[in-house]
Amino acid sequence: MTIKEIAEALNISISTVSKALNDATDIAEETKATVRQYAESIGYPMKSKNKDSRRILVMYERVDTDIRNHVFAQVVSSFTDVAVRNNYEVIIDTVSTKPDDFELESYLRQNNFCAAFIMGMNFRSPIYGQLKKTSVPLVLLDNRVSNCPLISSVSSENAAAIIIAMRHLQKLGHTNIGFLMGEKDSLVSAERLAGYILGLAQAGQDFKNEYVYYGDFTREAGEHAAKFFCETNVTAVICCSDIMAIGLIDGLAAAGKKVPDDISVMGFDDLSILKFTPYNLTTMKQDYGQMGERAFMQIREMLGGRQSQNVYLPCTLVERSSIKQLV
Repeated sequence: MTIKEIAEALNISISTVSKALNDATDIAEETKATVRQYAESIGYPMKSKNKDSRRILVMYERVDTDIRNHVFAQVVSSFTDVAVRNNYEVIIDTVSTKPDDFELESYLRQNNFCAAFIMGMNFRSPIYGQLKKTSVPLVLLDNRVSNCPLISSVSSENAAAIIIAMRHLQKLGHTNIGFLMGEKDSLVSAERLAGYILGLAQAGQDFKNEYVYYGDFTREAGEHAAKFFCETNVTAVICCSDIMAIGLIDGLAAAGKKVPDDISVMGFDDLSILKFTPYNLTTMKQDYGQMGERAFMQIREMLGGRQSQNVYLPCTLVERSSIKQLV
């Protein structure tokens, strides 16, 4: 017998039957009990409830061809490795392929996921406002939701890392330092901008809006920012991502500027692909392996009954040749 036949026999919708069989939370308990009792009576194969599941969803906000997805790929690889070693199944999906009325909670329940790891989400995400409705543990990469015992997070110490970058440049004699920001509606961007402002304040310098270019984590944003910074007197630029730094270096070269002789450039990520490029980019290294492992550990702990927590991982300064010493 099929779900459609059960729906016809009970005179209810197919969707309601599906939700009842998957123990969804958005239908009446009486209806759920009726459907499950009838399904059991006819020998319909029942799925186990989510709490007994060992399926974890990894959901991207979107997947595009930008090199920033190398970041996600490294985190997912680490996460999947440790999950599989602990006998969990990992399913990867994207929000961008879902319909406008997509409901995360229903999707998790209907597909028997016990937890989810959500990546690449910003404040405009169609699922951002749905997160607190979750009935299964969620871990967010580079995002946080307060006052929810089922939502943990893992991220780098973004502000602290930029302060380290600022101190490094200031130690080398740079006082006019520009900042190439990522998406305005991204928590990561906001935290890194905060680090830039704090780094200026700690050095007794004023914040200058004309030293900040608002990008979007793409190579093209870096290329467009080159003209902007050429019209300032900055001697160095900190970029919110390596890929924007690469675009900035290319844009500066097109404008006749040399890195680091004319303008020094620093990135953020330490992408593995850098070793195959000629950019020799000084950058702040994120520990992607630890991000993936800690994300899984948080899921396992929440499944075991422990409350959520926010984990912050330190970054490491990696010095190469894209920074010029002025003093």
